[in-house]
Amino acid sequence: GDDIRLDVGTALSYRHFCNKVWNAVKFVLAALGPQFVPQPPEEVPGWLSEGQDGGPPRQDPPPVTLPPPLPRQMVPQRPMERWVLSRLAQAVGECGRRMEALEVHGAVAAVHHFWLRSFCDVYLVGGSRPP
Repeated sequence: GDDIRLDVGTALSYRHFCNKVWNAVKFVLAALGPQFVPQPPEEVPGWLSEGQDGGPPRQDPPPVTLPPPLPRQMVPQRPMERWVLSRLAQAVGECGRRMEALEVHGAVAAVHHFWLRSFCDVYLVGGSRPP
């Protein structure tokens, strides 16, 4: 028939996830401040506009390189910020290893785990305030 199977537990977990996304976006927007204006896509590194390569516009992934070390004055001093950045570095490493092994599910799991368990559950709930 025309019945739709709906598991209440699954619906609640999706609600929980959406709530985490909402809270994280509010945190990031507050950290960026009201003067933040995002770059147009054409100005983002890796963006190819029509005509540069003869084809339609597309977004090429940026090359994977390690950023240079941060200047000393930019290194976070608060332990929670240092912790979340260390977790992010671990997630990036795991994601890169999984993608190189063509294990997309593992890469997605690494990103998902960082987002939910480290950033949302610990960093945001742990009382971080936007700079």
